[in-house]
Amino acid sequence: MTVAVTACGLKGDGGTTRKQVTMDEQQAIDRAEEIINQAVDGMSPKPTLERVGPAAVGPCLATDHGSDNRVQVVLSYKLTGVPGSQAKNLVRQARDAWVKLGHKFNPSDGDWSDPFPSVDMRTESDDFWIDATTGVVDRAKGEGLASLGVTSPCFLPPKQSSKSSTADPVALDALQTDAPAHRRVLDHSSRI
Repeated sequence: MTVAVTACGLKGDGGTTRKQVTMDEQQAIDRAEEIINQAVDGMSPKPTLERVGPAAVGPCLATDHGSDNRVQVVLSYKLTGVPGSQAKNLVRQARDAWVKLGHKFNPSDGDWSDPFPSVDMRTESDDFWIDATTGVVDRAKGEGLASLGVTSPCFLPPKQSSKSSTADPVALDALQTDAPAHRRVLDHSSRI
C-alpha cells in the first residue's frame, strides 16, 4: 500500500517549494538508508555504522500546517571504528559524496575552520533532509565523533491514508510511541 507523502518544505526565501512524492513507510526507510550509504561507501578510513535512537518512524515535526496525523522517518548513525581525529574528515567526505549526487546545502556549507563542523543538506528530487555532524569527544586533542542523519518528508501512516484527514489521534499515539519513552518525555517536560 502506498500513501502520498507531502514534503515538509514551503516556498520561502530559499525558493524551496512543496513537493508531492508517493512513498510508504518502508520506502522512506529504504531511501534514508540509501542516502546514508551513499555518503559512507567511498569513505576512507571506512567507518562502521552504529544506529542511534528510537524506532525510525515517529510523529511529523514539520511546521507547514499539514495534517497532525502525519509521521516521518528519522535515521541517525554514529560512524565508529575510526580514530576520533578523523571525524572532521568523515563529515567532509559525506558532504562531498552528497554534493556529487546533486544534493543542495541548507543554507550554506559548514564552517570548516571550526574543529567540529556540521553540514545540513536536502535532496532536491524527493526532499529528504540530511546532515553530517561532528560531536566533541576530546576538545584538547581535537577528537570527535561523526554522525549522519536523514529525515524524510512527512506522510500519513498506512491506517490513516485511506481515511479522511479527521482521523482519530488516539490511534496514531498507539502507533508512534512506546509507553516508557512517552512517560519519560512527559516527566521531563513537566519539570521544565
